[in-house]
Amino acid sequence: MKHKNLVIIIALIIISSVFVSCTRSASGSPVDAVDGDSELVNPVSTQSQLMKDIISGTQTAMAVPLEITTDSETVEETDSADTETVESTPEPEEVEEVVVLPTSTAGPPPEVELTYNTVKCGPGFYLCTVSYLKDQTVTVQATYPWLLDNMDLTFKMGPDGMYDYSQYVIVGTAKYDPDSSKGYGIQVTLNIPDSLRGTGTIVVRLETNNTEYFGMDNFTNE
Repeated sequence: MKHKNLVIIIALIIISSVFVSCTRSASGSPVDAVDGDSELVNPVSTQSQLMKDIISGTQTAMAVPLEITTDSETVEETDSADTETVESTPEPEEVEEVVVLPTSTAGPPPEVELTYNTVKCGPGFYLCTVSYLKDQTVTVQATYPWLLDNMDLTFKMGPDGMYDYSQYVIVGTAKYDPDSSKGYGIQVTLNIPDSLRGTGTIVVRLETNNTEYFGMDNFTNE
């Protein structure tokens, strides 16, 4: 019985100690906190002036955006064609040989000189080509006996394929006056007119004051 009472007493003591601890304030009330800290002390910085300067500079650098300057990195490109161009000595131009050709002149056709001989053209030909120089001259031969004394001779030229002989160019005139000691055939050199230079085939026509007496031949102008 005594033991039971002892246990009850101990239990009561423990319970009472618990109640006492619960009613005791662990910290002051908000009012107590205000009253206790009514006089606040200004915060004192513990940072040195050197650290302040470093932090200030860092913050300034972070606030200012980084500007990329392209002027210093810009490389001026030069025209490679201008810098690499090498002036070469121009090759001398070939000077073509200028051939002075006889030129037909305005006015009456020139009188040409007849060379009398005994040469005859082939059978059936009254006029034949002896020789020629391209775009310059042609030498023709007229055959006797179809020429008559004191005939007026007219030499003409025109392109092959033109049959209107009135359109031919008169390149020379002469009077047939044979010398029996030299012969009755004639040879004459005629200038090729300007308008026929470069023509492939040229026709030479000999006309007389008698329409029944005439002769023709052609040559390749090359």
